[in-house]
Amino acid sequence: MTAAKNIYQRRASPNEQRTISREDLGHYYAVIVGAVYELKGELNIEAPETFYPALSQCVQQEPWLCVVVGDEHTEKAFFERVPTLDFKNHITVLGPSEKDMDDLTLVQETLEADVDRPFTKGCPPWRVIVQPLEAESQFFAVFSFSHTIGDGMTGPIFHRTFGRGLNKTTAGTKLAEYQIAKSCMNPLPGPFDTPERLPISWSFLLGPIFGEIFPKFVLDLLGLKASITPNDEGTWTAIPVFFDPKTYKTQVRVVEIEPAVVERALRATREHEAKLTGVINPLIARALSKLLPDKHITNFVCQTAINMRRSVGVPADEMGEFASGCYTKTARSEAEGPLTPAEWANAKEITEQFALSASELKDHAIALLRYAPNIRQWMASKVGKPRDCSIELSNLGLVDVDMAAGSNVVIKKMVFTQPGHVAGPPFTVNTVTLKGGSLMVTMTWQTGVLGIEGDEGAFMDEVCATLKSGFELL
Repeated sequence: MTAAKNIYQRRASPNEQRTISREDLGHYYAVIVGAVYELKGELNIEAPETFYPALSQCVQQEPWLCVVVGDEHTEKAFFERVPTLDFKNHITVLGPSEKDMDDLTLVQETLEADVDRPFTKGCPPWRVIVQPLEAESQFFAVFSFSHTIGDGMTGPIFHRTFGRGLNKTTAGTKLAEYQIAKSCMNPLPGPFDTPERLPISWSFLLGPIFGEIFPKFVLDLLGLKASITPNDEGTWTAIPVFFDPKTYKTQVRVVEIEPAVVERALRATREHEAKLTGVINPLIARALSKLLPDKHITNFVCQTAINMRRSVGVPADEMGEFASGCYTKTARSEAEGPLTPAEWANAKEITEQFALSASELKDHAIALLRYAPNIRQWMASKVGKPRDCSIELSNLGLVDVDMAAGSNVVIKKMVFTQPGHVAGPPFTVNTVTLKGGSLMVTMTWQTGVLGIEGDEGAFMDEVCATLKSGFELL
């Protein structure tokens, strides 16, 4: 019998091509959304096949989990659906940790060990890593996936379905029958970054082009912006872009903000007409101002990911790539204690900018990619050039996993991370809050990127500590 062939789905869009080329260059691999699970039943969490039925339920619902990328080395990459998936290729159960460490440290090590791992060629680019925790009934499940098949919100969508699938699995389930699953037959959804969805104006298009040709005063006369970022000579961007595939490594830090602190912070932000995402900017700016004494550094520019599903009429539970970006600026601050009026004003302004970006479909930076003659060459050419901002902030927001009452499965925490950006900002701040639970923060960076004297790990530990203490003072 002839083996079934993959079925062509569609060409990659410009933004999808960007993620494909970035991964093919080795600059970025796994987006990770992990969750701490507690099982009340008698399932054996040390056996990979225990999770096959839950994975099968995910695959039956999500066409993005069933595709591979073709011609990834070219500018004409495409998606095709595989006929079946063998879950032996998609799940690994680790043994209990032999190190003496708490669960949070074990979560951090698990994330750091997986975030730079490439995906297997010819296999849909996602995997699940199960790490048992100290309590016998608890484990940490990493859903690690390529940015080519989804943005950060794809992770909570997966865990919601995966958790429900686990709840349906019983001691009597014939697990081996679920090892091979047929792919979801639903067609792959169309791309997000189309001209119809994301139109751009002539001024937005011509600004960056003319910026390469004319001096700034000419652009000012024409009312054009040479750059989509608000950088100036005082913006901290660490060292220029560099990449050595032999030494590239992402480092990860995890911070937990407890539920009671989150509740107080939410009340404080509402009183100041801001949101938590907006508050993170001045808190990070405080930390960097303290750690970077160079007074020539006057501000920090943050690139924030914006979930555009609602704006384009896409259901909140649809996997895929629906992220755009927004750039905001925060001034250097030597303040201590509670946020100052100026810092609260900055948090409010940033919150308003996020809302505007999420509601306005015109003139998004990712729409410019459709005019790039060669996206792969453009990405590769960034090596040696200055970075375009100081920080990336990606917040998955408040996640409700919506498990039924009496469920045998409880998701207790969720954590989100991604690799250190080769051609992006020096470090990323990734956040997610489980409804009624902790705000979990990870910070990731490419080893060597910060351009500081001394230990980068200690530097980032201090950033984490300042963020945590700042939340406690809100």
